[in-house]
Amino acid sequence: MRLSVRLMLAMTALVLCTVAALGLLSYANIGHAMVPAGIQRLADQTKARIGGIDALLSTVRNETLAARTFPSHQRIQRAQASGGIDPQDGLAEESARRTLAEIYAGQMTAKPGILRYRYIGVADGGRELVRVDRNTSDRSPRIVSAAELRRLGHEEFFRRGIALAEREVEMTWTRGDPADATTAAPVVIFATPVRTAANEPFGLIVLEVDMRPTFERIRAALSEDTRSYIVDGDGPYLANLREGRIVPTYAAGRWQDDFPALAAALGNKNGAAAVLTAPDGLRVAAVIGLVRFPNGMRAGVIETIAFDTIMAPAKALQSASLIVALVAGLVAVLVSVLLSRSLARPVVQLTAAVEQFAHTGQIAVPRGLSGETLRLATAFEHMTSEIDSATEALRAKSEQLDKIIASMADAVAVIDGNGNRVFANPRCLALFGEAAEIGSDQWSSKYKRFKADGVTPMPDDDSPSSRARRGESFDNVDLGIRQGDDAPLIQLVASARPIENPDGSFGGAVIVYRDITALKEAERQLRQAQKMQAIGQLTGGVAHDLNNILTVLTGGIEILTEGVSDRPALKEVALMVDQAVARASDLTNGLLSFARKQPLQPRSIDVNALMEETARLLRSTFSGTIEIDFRPAPGLWPALADPSQLSSALLNLAINARDAMPGGGRLLLETANVNLDKVYAEQHDEVTPGCYVVLVITDTGTGIPASIRDRVFEPFFTTKAVGEGTGLGLSMVYGFVKQSGGHIEIHSQEGTGTAIRLYLPSASAQGSAATVPAPAAQGGREAILVVEDDVLVRSYVLTDLAALGYTTHAAASAAQAMAMVYDEIEFDLLFTDVMLGGAINGAQLADELRKYRPHLKVLFTSGYGDRVLEQQSVGAQGAPLLEKPYRRADLARMLRLALDGPVGRNSRS
Repeated sequence: MRLSVRLMLAMTALVLCTVAALGLLSYANIGHAMVPAGIQRLADQTKARIGGIDALLSTVRNETLAARTFPSHQRIQRAQASGGIDPQDGLAEESARRTLAEIYAGQMTAKPGILRYRYIGVADGGRELVRVDRNTSDRSPRIVSAAELRRLGHEEFFRRGIALAEREVEMTWTRGDPADATTAAPVVIFATPVRTAANEPFGLIVLEVDMRPTFERIRAALSEDTRSYIVDGDGPYLANLREGRIVPTYAAGRWQDDFPALAAALGNKNGAAAVLTAPDGLRVAAVIGLVRFPNGMRAGVIETIAFDTIMAPAKALQSASLIVALVAGLVAVLVSVLLSRSLARPVVQLTAAVEQFAHTGQIAVPRGLSGETLRLATAFEHMTSEIDSATEALRAKSEQLDKIIASMADAVAVIDGNGNRVFANPRCLALFGEAAEIGSDQWSSKYKRFKADGVTPMPDDDSPSSRARRGESFDNVDLGIRQGDDAPLIQLVASARPIENPDGSFGGAVIVYRDITALKEAERQLRQAQKMQAIGQLTGGVAHDLNNILTVLTGGIEILTEGVSDRPALKEVALMVDQAVARASDLTNGLLSFARKQPLQPRSIDVNALMEETARLLRSTFSGTIEIDFRPAPGLWPALADPSQLSSALLNLAINARDAMPGGGRLLLETANVNLDKVYAEQHDEVTPGCYVVLVITDTGTGIPASIRDRVFEPFFTTKAVGEGTGLGLSMVYGFVKQSGGHIEIHSQEGTGTAIRLYLPSASAQGSAATVPAPAAQGGREAILVVEDDVLVRSYVLTDLAALGYTTHAAASAAQAMAMVYDEIEFDLLFTDVMLGGAINGAQLADELRKYRPHLKVLFTSGYGDRVLEQQSVGAQGAPLLEKPYRRADLARMLRLALDGPVGRNSRS
């Protein structure tokens, strides 16, 4: 707007304001006189309305007390006390009830405002004795049958009414007919107790009155600009009289909340008035009148009238003032035009120069300026130069910041004070979609939020965005999101910081989401590997101790068998015990397999041929409901593994697959060549990069639940019934594959099936272990130093060695054996357990003794398998090892092998 126009408007506005002020003063003076008079009229109307309600309720209260005099009440009481017959007139209780119901019906016919009459007994949980209501199509009185009578002992009005003294009446407002959901009517419930001669409560007379006729008379007397509300003095609305009908106000809340100024003016009085803003935003004058009943209940009427109606005379004066203001304004415009043109010309020239700068970016100071306008133009020219420099620097910094945020691997989102997303970098858009989609049904069905466990849904109030909207500051809140039901879970940590406005109020927040899915998976694999390693150590120790015991049992059974060879019955028992010991040995071998300490004889094998043989075996043993298919890979590399252990592993997996398909299905056996690279090895524990042969066993069974998928390789863990499995099948497979230098993966989905992949190292780049033929078992005359910390095993070994003709020296620890050697005992062979109690194990003992006897011959024994030597001592690798449990023939053969062979000969038994 031009300066000349503004000057003209300013002068005109000054004249108009003066005229308007005079009009407003007149308006206010008249208003001060009109408002009290209007409020007084409204108060008189309210007083008359509340008086009518008081009169009606007082009348009904008296009628409730009068109903106590109906003789049928006492007849029912006496009949119940006398076994069903009134002793005074001989009437049965049912007859007295029927008579009382007819009296109630007559009262209701004469007084249409009564909705329901009831006589409720105290006995039987407050069961109704008589009830008459208007639940008929024409609203005529209806005597309710005995089958429809209800127990009302739990109702609040019953508990309060039955506790009253004689001739007291309980009055309760309701905002509807509780027995008829289709009828919305304001109702007052009157209740008075009936007591026995001993002043014990017997029953309750209940009368329910429809207040609509009274409210209708109030509504009919209202003017068009008056609104009226019937209220409970303690808070809730009872009815709203408007639109030509009575509207119940079930959800209207408390009138004190809608008219706080009126409630404050009322205080403890029974009437008050105030000018206030109604809930609908209209300025009104409001009056309330209350009446208190004997039982303490208060009811009242609130009436309001539009403030504009009261102020109508004052508004008429205000219109006249506006006409005078318009005339004065026209005169002011003519005078101001002439004056403003002479003052505004330099400013107009300067404004044109500024507009030119806005279009071209160049400022040209107009000629002919002087004084303040010239200084203003020069200052503006200097300021524009500084703005150009600052803008260019800010633009460069903003572009750099945008590039940094856009290239971040973390998702960044910025929300404003209302919680709306105003910025998101590309990673945030990829995770959560466009801001316009958030909150829609399509977005909610696609994006699912979970807590840190990835399973429990995250409530909306706990989500990082909700917490950020509340102004919270937090770091590293774990959550998971899934974009669709079949999509993988993305695990995130979220951090947020609030943004404050200059006045300190909440202006928004910055939320940063970091993808930790790979980190979580690495942590899970590490925990699983640590757990399996700990279980392996435990099972290996248990197997070692069991093998010590089984060694003694094996030797003892052999001796017993020889001793009872001439007694068939005892010999049969000895053979049975021998078989049980053999089964126990198989069990310990299973534990050693999981612990990766079982003896293996790896060699180059044709996996396709072995798988084909396994498939033929399964087809002949499995039921016809299971289809078995084998798909060999052409050009399959040979694998380096123990063929017997691999066959056992395949059979274990096939049997598990069969058990998972009780109703039949398909078992698929496949082979393939694969090269596991360094990236894959870094993502999987104990995997070495290289060439592998893959064996895949896939079934269409029930699948493995996610909750137990990480436990299936644990020893003794099984989901089968008691007695149907040892829980060692999959653990033996796991230990065999790991000990063979391979890798095992399991993929399963509940209800779909399971696929297990066995990765075995290729034999093309590795050599297989050579086997040494075992010499025949025989005894000898040499001296042997026996080092064994288990007293039972030591005793058994000494007995067997003596039977084989050897001279023996026994030691219970490495320290004792070294002391015997230092004492220069004579012996030809050191026979020691690898794992000895104390600070020195068997392998270290042999290394120490070789310092004094370089040509010392050693035979090791252990319940851990052959790999224990590699783990305990590098110098002991290749030495002969006798694995527990063993028989006398095995002991004799390995002793001769160690005594007759060169030092360090690689032999196993």
